[in-house]
Amino acid sequence: LKNTLVISQVREEFETKLSSLIEVSQKGYYQDEVFKSSGPVPPIAGQTTDYTIIWELRNLYNDIEGATVRAKLSPQTRLTGKIFPEDALLTYDSESREVVWSLGKLEAGGGFGTPSLSVAFQVAFVPTPSQIGQTPQIVGQAKISGQDSWAGANIESTDVPITLGPVQQ
Repeated sequence: LKNTLVISQVREEFETKLSSLIEVSQKGYYQDEVFKSSGPVPPIAGQTTDYTIIWELRNLYNDIEGATVRAKLSPQTRLTGKIFPEDALLTYDSESREVVWSLGKLEAGGGFGTPSLSVAFQVAFVPTPSQIGQTPQIVGQAKISGQDSWAGANIESTDVPITLGPVQQ
């Protein structure tokens, strides 16, 4: 009799998919190279001051589908209608006070070794007397979201709200 020992090899493969790293940077300016601003700085209650808001995006690893950036304007802030680039898909919902930039596809690598995508829009802020001495928020937290086409995951990132110096009388 002959004994035969059979050893079976089990091979398992694992695939790890890393989600992309996306970032939104939100900045507000009084004087900038995009739009001409007017109004008092620091802001004065009851008087209009224009500011330029710039959203800049970076996406490291994978393409992002259905990418959008959104933020809410304060009740004292409104859009002036100036947008750059003019063909940017920027919309405003007056009921929710939300500004939305619809990008569709955000390609991998944007802002890392290549120019980042950006949009600028102008807002007008009219502080109320109740805001005198306060540092009001004119634009809420900016949030970018979308679906990572490689990892299949929904991803998002945020940046802080834009606030101003103290409102004067």
